[in-house]
Amino acid sequence: MANDLIGERAQERDRRGGSATRGVSRRLAAVACLTVTVSLASAPVVAHAEPKPTRAQAQKKLDKLNDQMDQKVEQYNQNMEKLKVAKKKLDAATKASKQEQATFEEQRSAIAKMAAAAYKNGDSTDVTGFVGSNDPQAILDQAAVFSHLSQERSSQLTQFLATAQRLRREQAQAKTSYNEVKSKQDDLKKQKRELDKQVAKQKALVRRLGGGTPSGSGPTGGSYNGPASGSARVALNFAFAQKGKPYEYGATGPNTYDCSGLTMKAWAAAGVNITRTTNSQFAATKRVDKADLQPGDLVFFSGLGHVGMYIGNGQMIHAPHTGDVVKISSVDGHGSYYGAGRP
Repeated sequence: MANDLIGERAQERDRRGGSATRGVSRRLAAVACLTVTVSLASAPVVAHAEPKPTRAQAQKKLDKLNDQMDQKVEQYNQNMEKLKVAKKKLDAATKASKQEQATFEEQRSAIAKMAAAAYKNGDSTDVTGFVGSNDPQAILDQAAVFSHLSQERSSQLTQFLATAQRLRREQAQAKTSYNEVKSKQDDLKKQKRELDKQVAKQKALVRRLGGGTPSGSGPTGGSYNGPASGSARVALNFAFAQKGKPYEYGATGPNTYDCSGLTMKAWAAAGVNITRTTNSQFAATKRVDKADLQPGDLVFFSGLGHVGMYIGNGQMIHAPHTGDVVKISSVDGHGSYYGAGRP
């Protein structure tokens, strides 16, 4: 009997032990599975980096960006010139409108007196109402009331009506001019933002190439010692005096220049007006073959996106691009040659 009890207890322990062992095994399997899952989830994703460009490729990209910058700067300068013209139109229209307003007020006062006299004489009973208005359109809308006034006053009334019409026209023209100026201002702001982005890209690319971005803080100035004479020599002396000064798009000196700003100011110092933009400078000068270049001639590049001044021996002085300074460079080494012009 005792032996049977002992045997049953032993079997019970075995059953419990087996169950515990199976539980441990299941738990270990679960942990192992979780470990594998976590390991797979946390496994790093291998990214394939873009191949690093060669120096030649990076330089090619930089040259292309410089060409794009040249074109952008030329567009900026052209729009700036259009903006100046639009501003002059607006100022003229505003001035004319003020003059017409003064004339309108004088004639309105005279008509008011006429209307009062007509009322006293029984010529009209409903004239005085409209002459108190300072709105020309209100007068035009009620022009039929003129028929109530005496015939002998018709010439004065006709003149008054014409003045009111001119005033309305001048006011409309002033508003149109203003809208044109505002539109150009918005366009310039948009272009400037784009230029700023291009500048940032260019500076970053130059740094990646391991090159510096000249600050223009070094020695500036110089003098021309070549064979040019007359106005060309004066222009070149001015340009040489600007050596080392920083490039800035839209700038015409005295501390910073863009390419056409430098050439314009140089030739202006010699008493010659070659206009402001690269395109207009090309149009304002006489065509010259590359083989016949003389010191002082303008040399154009990148589809009229850039201009420099020839100094002889295949070299030019110019304001290259953002991050650089006024300096002497090789004509053939700058980029795509477009043509030349002699002021």
